Amino acid sequence: MKITIIGAAGTLGSCAAFNILIHKLADEILMIDPWADVLTGHCLDLSYVASDLDVKITKGSYEDLAGTDIVVMTAGAPSGAIKSRSELLPVNIAIIKENAEKINRYCPQAFVIMETNPVDPLNYAMYLMSKDRDRSRYIGYSMNDTIRFRGWVAEALKVRGSQVDGSVLGEHGSSQIMLFSSLKVNGQPIKVNEEVKAWVRAQPQIMLDTFENLKPKRTAGWVSAAGTVKVINAIKNDTCELLGCDAVLLGEYGCKNMAMSVPAIIGKNGIENIRILPLADDEKTGLASTLKLLTPLMRQVEDYLGIKK
Repeated sequence: MKITIIGAAGTLGSCAAFNILIHKLADEILMIDPWADVLTGHCLDLSYVASDLDVKITKGSYEDLAGTDIVVMTAGAPSGAIKSRSELLPVNIAIIKENAEKINRYCPQAFVIMETNPVDPLNYAMYLMSKDRDRSRYIGYSMNDTIRFRGWVAEALKVRGSQVDGSVLGEHGSSQIMLFSSLKVNGQPIKVNEEVKAWVRAQPQIMLDTFENLKPKRTAGWVSAAGTVKVINAIKNDTCELLGCDAVLLGEYGCKNMAMSVPAIIGKNGIENIRILPLADDEKTGLASTLKLLTPLMRQVEDYLGIKK
C-alpha cells in the first residue's frame, strides 16, 4: 500500500508519518510539502526507522502521487489565534482546491482522509471536486472529538478510558453534539447527571483555548495521528470498525448536500455505512443548532466552487 501525506512537514503530517510507519500500514510513504528543509529533515530522520521496518519513505512532488492508495491531507495555511476552526475556511479552501486538482490528475481512485480545518466544509469541498463524487472515499478526520469525549467522560466518572464507549455528532467544533445517550461503560449503557454533562461539554473550548495560547502554538498532532492510524487500518484490513468520522450526507440524520461528523462503519471500501443512532430530545436540539452553523459554510463552499444547488 502506498500512502501519501500532503502537508507532511507540519505537526499533523509528520506525526501521521511516524505512526503510519511504526504500525507498518504502508509499503511506501510519500511525503509532500513546500517547506523543503523541514520536510527533508523529517524524511531523513524517518528513513532510518523505515529501513529497519522494510518500508520505503520518500519526499516528492505531486507527480509522484501516481499509484497512491490513501492520501492524508494535512496541508493548511499558517494561522494566528482563532476562536473557531471555521475562521480558516477562506484561506484553506484555496489550498484544498489546488490539491484536489492534483489528486484528480494523478490518483483519482485514492481514498482521501481530510484533516485540514475546518474539516466539515473542506471534506465536502473535496468530495464536490472529485471526478465521480463517491462519498465513500472522502473521510473527514474528526475522530479526535470521539476520543476526547470518551476520555473526558472517563475522567469525570473515574474509570479507565478504554472502558468507555460513546459517539459524537455534528460540527468538528464548538457546536458538536456529545451523544450522552450513546454512552456505555464496559459495554453496558449508562446515564450521567447534568453536572457531569456540563463539565464534559465545557472541555472542548477549554482545550482549544489552551492550544491557541501556547507559545509557540501547538496542534493536536499525536492524537490525530493515533486516530488516523485507526482509519487506515480499517481500510487496509477491512475491519468494518465503527469509527467517528466526517462524512458527506445524502439524507442521513435528515441532512444532505453537506458533511459533518457521524459514527460510520469503515472498511476496504471506505465509508461502508453511516450508523443512525436514536437521539435524545436535547440531542435533537443540538443537531438543529450545529446544522444552523454548518449549513452556511457548505453554501460558502458551493459558491466558491461555482456549484448551484
